Amino acid sequence: MTTQHNTSVKTAPVKTFKDGAISVRIWKKEYKKPETEKTNIFYSIDMKRSYKSANVWKNTSSINGHDAFKVSNLFARANIWIIQQTYSIPAQFEIPLSGQ
Repeated sequence: MTTQHNTSVKTAPVKTFKDGAISVRIWKKEYKKPETEKTNIFYSIDMKRSYKSANVWKNTSSINGHDAFKVSNLFARANIWIIQQTYSIPAQFEIPLSGQ
């Protein structure tokens, strides 16, 4: 039986896209396999919506119908950014924000 030890480093997000109270963050994770010494890079995405309740700022991952387009747009932008990083494609365009 072989035990595989992967080390993961997770610090600050490498990229954040925002539209109003919605933000999508991209995290870069690196895993190194001891057998090959090769570092594999993976990206993950999370989304949060900020809101104020009783004069205190809070975050949630829930959205309402009005925010669905914003979230879709931000995830599309995040996906394009990840593809550009993965395949070393220079940024040639950026998807405009929903209100622009």
